[in-house]
Amino acid sequence: MPMSIAHISLEERLQQISLKLIDQVRVLYEIVKNGTPANPMQAYSKINGIKNSVELDKFMVGEYIIKVREGLLDRDLYIDILNNLEKISQNLDAASYRLSVLLSRGTQLDELLSKLIVVISEKLLASLTHLVESLRLLSVNAQKAVDAARNIMRLEEEVDDLYRSLELKLFERKYDDLIYVMLLKDIADRLEDSEDMVRDSATSITYIAFGRL
Repeated sequence: MPMSIAHISLEERLQQISLKLIDQVRVLYEIVKNGTPANPMQAYSKINGIKNSVELDKFMVGEYIIKVREGLLDRDLYIDILNNLEKISQNLDAASYRLSVLLSRGTQLDELLSKLIVVISEKLLASLTHLVESLRLLSVNAQKAVDAARNIMRLEEEVDDLYRSLELKLFERKYDDLIYVMLLKDIADRLEDSEDMVRDSATSITYIAFGRL
């Protein structure tokens, strides 16, 4: 499938949105890694602000796709990526809000569970970095775009393993605070779900790249 200016423009816009998701994960990572910030809800407000920006970007890029749709035979794949990026941003926002609620209550995170969330966040950060690279390479070298996307598949499997381990640890121990268990489980669910959507986006990128090989 021939590549057009519309394709290149779309891929650049998707890269920009993906970079905003990386910023969201970094803030979340710092909150978990460094312990309780002085004002947890203030830290969350940064993530929420980025989420609002991503939602606006999604609307504008969606509008652009509709305008140039006649020249985009693979537009559905771009729409899938765009929808995934918005959902990931919303997941990160929801996970961060729940974490901020926990910390605002003065709750200390269990050290082992905290470390697992840190590692999952690191994997998600790595996956999003590969996603940005894969999107960039689409207009440069389609085969390398596929290779970058494959790295995400491996990371997704690692996150699945970490998620199962976290879930097991959470239910193995006898916690008196049920709210703690519920919120921590929901944070893990949303991070794991986000990784799945990065993988789905990588699959869409792979299909776009196959049309250029």
